[in-house]
Amino acid sequence: MTLSGNTNDYYRIGSVASLTGIAVERLRAWERRYQFSPAYKDGKTRFYSKDQLEILKKIKRLIDQGQTISSVINLTEEQLDARSGNAESAPQVQNLVGQSPRISLIGANLLQLEQRVSENPRLDIVSRWANLDAFLGEQISSPGDLDAPQVLVLQLPVLAEQAIRQTQQALPNTKIITLYQFATANQISRCQEQQVSTLKWPLSWAEIEYTCINEFGLPRLYGVSAPRRFSDEELIAIAAEDHDPNQCAQHLVEQIHQLNALTDYLQSCASEEEVKEAGDKRQSLEALAQTRTETAQARAQLETALDSLLTATYKQLPAATTQSQPVRPDGFSTH
Repeated sequence: MTLSGNTNDYYRIGSVASLTGIAVERLRAWERRYQFSPAYKDGKTRFYSKDQLEILKKIKRLIDQGQTISSVINLTEEQLDARSGNAESAPQVQNLVGQSPRISLIGANLLQLEQRVSENPRLDIVSRWANLDAFLGEQISSPGDLDAPQVLVLQLPVLAEQAIRQTQQALPNTKIITLYQFATANQISRCQEQQVSTLKWPLSWAEIEYTCINEFGLPRLYGVSAPRRFSDEELIAIAAEDHDPNQCAQHLVEQIHQLNALTDYLQSCASEEEVKEAGDKRQSLEALAQTRTETAQARAQLETALDSLLTATYKQLPAATTQSQPVRPDGFSTH
C-alpha cells in the first residue's frame, strides 16, 4: 500500500499486534490475501510505519463494529475516517451480540456487596436504588426510560408477591431476579409457578453475575450463531506462544478447535437430514439446529475464558516486555 508520508518511526509486527489488538497471524494473512504489506522487511522481520499503525487501528475499530476486512482493507485513511463517522452517526439497530446485559440493582445489602467487587466486566450496571420505595418513586416521576435494564436484581427482606408485582408493572419488559432473606414454602412455590427467579440471600457476587447472564440469555449475549472471537490463525498463534508450564491457553485452544469441528459436523448432519423423506425430518432438523446453536455458545464461553486468561497474562508481563517502542531498522533511512 502507499504511505501518506515519510516517517522515521517503524514498529515491529509484534508491537503492531500489541498496539492494535490484531494478532500477528492475522496481519500476515492480510499481507498474503490483500497485499497489505509492511513498509519494510529485514529478512523475516516485518516493520510497519506509524501511518500504517494508525490505519490498522481504524480498520480494527470498523471490524469491531461489524464491517468485513475485505470492505475496508484497501480504503485510504480519509475514507476510513468517513466510514467511521457514518457508522457512529447512523441510527443504531439493537444488537446484543457480545454486549454485557444492562443491570439494575435494588437493595442496600446488594449495593454494599457490589462495592466490594473491583470490577464488573460481564455486567453493565446502569442504575441502583437503596430500597424498593426509592425505585418506585423514581419510576413514577420519570416513566418510560429508554435505557431500561434488561435484568433487575431485587433484594427483599421477605419474598412479598406485591413487591414483585409492583416491580414488574414498573418494568414490564425487564427480567427480574428476586433475592430474599425470609420466605415461606408457599411464597417460593407461587414465584416458581409464575416463573420468577428467586435466590436465597446471602450469596456471592459471582452467583449474581451468573444468574443475570442466564436470565439475559446466552443466545442474546453471544448471538444465535455465536460469532467466533478468534480466527484459526489467531488460535494457532496463541497456542504457539503459550510458554506457561500449565499450558492452560493451549488446552483452551484445543477445546475450541474441537467445538468448531463439532459445529461443522452437526451442520453436515443437518444437510444429510434435508435429503431424507422421513416424516419426522422436521423434528430432527430442529433438534440438530438447537444442538448446533448450543455447541456454538459453549465455544463462545470458552473463547471468553481464553480472552480473560490472555488479558490477565498480559497484565502480569514486566513493563519492559509490554512497552512497544518505535524501532528504526539498522542501516535503513527514509531519506
